[in-house]
Amino acid sequence: MTSARERVYQALKKGPATRPELAKRTGLSGVAVITAVEELQQARLAALDEPPLPGQRGRPASQVRLLLEEARITAVDLGGPQVLVGAFNLLGERQQYSLQGTTRHQISADREANVNWLCDLLECQGTAHQSVIGVLGRVDPETRRVTSRPLNLQDDPLEEVLSDRLGWPVRVENDANLAAWHHWTLLSLRPRDPLVFLNFSYGIELGLVLGGQVYCGARGAAGELAYAADPNRRNPTEVLASRLLGYLQWLVPEGSTTDVAAMAHRGDRAAQRVLQRFNQDLAVHLTSVVATLDPKVLVLQDLPLASELLRDEVRFTFAELGFDVRVLISPLGPLGGLTSAGAFGAQVLERTRLESVPSRG
Repeated sequence: MTSARERVYQALKKGPATRPELAKRTGLSGVAVITAVEELQQARLAALDEPPLPGQRGRPASQVRLLLEEARITAVDLGGPQVLVGAFNLLGERQQYSLQGTTRHQISADREANVNWLCDLLECQGTAHQSVIGVLGRVDPETRRVTSRPLNLQDDPLEEVLSDRLGWPVRVENDANLAAWHHWTLLSLRPRDPLVFLNFSYGIELGLVLGGQVYCGARGAAGELAYAADPNRRNPTEVLASRLLGYLQWLVPEGSTTDVAAMAHRGDRAAQRVLQRFNQDLAVHLTSVVATLDPKVLVLQDLPLASELLRDEVRFTFAELGFDVRVLISPLGPLGGLTSAGAFGAQVLERTRLESVPSRG
């Protein structure tokens, strides 16, 4: 059952209001609203704006508003062709962002250098009340330890290390899982509607929402499609990513899907052939995912010049097999990974604060 405190908090997301107006919005009694507002003030989620001194007509009622200035979220997205950083408010609205160069040029082979770099990225954005990093790799849902090949992290306490260094809480999550959670909410799907999100810039990752919850698996590795054995090879140690990404990196060593798509767009015949093979093979492998999970929606990461070609190939392949799946490109655009991380940080912060004050009811 939703508490009065949370009902008033959600009502405030629609805009400031007096306490009588909040009673109308929520259907709560005046006494319940007054108590809820006091609890939200204590939790640093709401503030009372007192009106000026009364004139001839008396003093108007105080306005209750969200305390946005006391909730700053910073985020880092490592799941796209460019490293993105940004700041968000309590509503998950982006306040600023910047590009920090291509992922392959920023990440080091040295674990400590990568940890220092991530710390610097967050510190340079200023003090925050909550930070979130979307990484390529897995985060164990029980131990919160991170394993990421690109960052050279193995069962690493990255969250704890960064939180201790910075002095505020840092949350690390798989970037595809963040995007899957955000799109499931954004598309107003029901708990019975599974969603799959595909990240295909540098790796091949799936974010899965099943039963209305992000599905991480036992160790946080659910959806790591890139590390499945390649069914076209007899050696089970040859993983799928080696062939699919090998198409692209044969042409552009250590390049991303976006790099090859840009070349193809400029008329490079070799890039066009390579991208076609990549899209065709990836679409075929996604049929196994669809046959297993029967998702309502498959959302593709928005990569300029690349996503539309993959979407068309996937739709064609699914139609050939009679799969009734909605396939779409992320409506959040190329900044979607950062936006999802910021929105998740806002949710983490609001849940932490909503639960920090004992109820008086």
